[in-house]
Amino acid sequence: MKTEPEIVKGQLENMYWKEGLSVNKIANRLVCSPTKVYYWLLKYGIKRREEFKKGLEMNKETLEKLYVKQRMSLSEIALKFNCNGTNILYWLKKFDIKRRPAYRKKIHIQKEILEKLYWEKNLTSDQIAKKFGIKHGRTVRKKMIKHGLKTKTVSEALTKKFKREFSGNLKEKAYLLGLRAGDFYAKQQHKSVRVQTTTTHSAQIELLRGAFEKYGETCVYLSKNKARGDEWFIYVDLHPSFDFLLEKPKKIPKWVMENDDYFYNFLAAYMDCEGCWRVQKSHDNAVRFILSIQTGDKKILEYMKEKLISQSYAPNLYFSTESFKKAKFGVPRIDMHRLTLYRKKELLSLIDVLLPLSKHSEKIRKMDFILKNAEKNWNEIESGWEKIKKEIKGELLKNQQLEN
Repeated sequence: MKTEPEIVKGQLENMYWKEGLSVNKIANRLVCSPTKVYYWLLKYGIKRREEFKKGLEMNKETLEKLYVKQRMSLSEIALKFNCNGTNILYWLKKFDIKRRPAYRKKIHIQKEILEKLYWEKNLTSDQIAKKFGIKHGRTVRKKMIKHGLKTKTVSEALTKKFKREFSGNLKEKAYLLGLRAGDFYAKQQHKSVRVQTTTTHSAQIELLRGAFEKYGETCVYLSKNKARGDEWFIYVDLHPSFDFLLEKPKKIPKWVMENDDYFYNFLAAYMDCEGCWRVQKSHDNAVRFILSIQTGDKKILEYMKEKLISQSYAPNLYFSTESFKKAKFGVPRIDMHRLTLYRKKELLSLIDVLLPLSKHSEKIRKMDFILKNAEKNWNEIESGWEKIKKEIKGELLKNQQLEN
């Protein structure tokens, strides 16, 4: 049976009156229950502070001198008169002595920084408060409300991997749908929406990360596969508001086709997945620039052709003879179709539109190269083009493994 120690009267009086400790603090110090402390206070006839307060008399002049002129705190005055700060507060109100404003150093946190720390870095309001020397997390939450920032639900706050709700931006939605129509697969993962793919290109990892960095943490794992060779498995778990990605688009949505900005965002994403930019020698020393998209999604290519023609481009769409090649890894052969664009003026115009929208580093480097070398001859650009291809090849997983 647990026994609690006997408390010496002098020790108890010293802690209770001189040090001004509460019953709970005394109990913690003596490793006993608060009830035991109350028992010994009563047994020793030690007056409670509450009882002493009833007989406390204070005059306005004394209180003004201590509080206003000497600028003592409530707790300092209370200690002087062996009472609580609430007692002093009572007399301040009774004598109509105006309280001094509490000094608080005003700390301003920019909206963008607060949003990044809370949503992207997944810090709690208490962690952000500590980072800026703010006493309470509730102060941070008030700042968020003032900035118009949404706070997390209980479920979101308890989730280790942050999942931010989709912004609702239609340009962004069009781009993400372009990714989904291309290489990326999406499925329901518990309450989340998981977007995933496998790749041997490091640029594909940065593509996924760049597309969803505001909304979730991109995870990358090395997948060992004897039949197919090693590859990266990459995924990001997203908020349920990304459920529009669960179904793979079989055609370009009508709302995307009817708006040029939405369409080019969709096209940029689809190009990031399925597109190819090529530079090759033409007749004599001339250069030919080619855009091609090869895929089994004939309907999507037909919609792209229709929209591009309406924008004064002249794309070609035809059945790809490469579809007759033997299928790999037991995957049934599907009919492949290819959309191409050859005219230099049209290519340069399209690159001007797609370059700012692309998130694929390989495609960005190739488009930038074409823009900078559009008017040069083949012998002037051949070495530069070969250098880019060599750099991209070196970034493949198998070549990185060889280097290591």
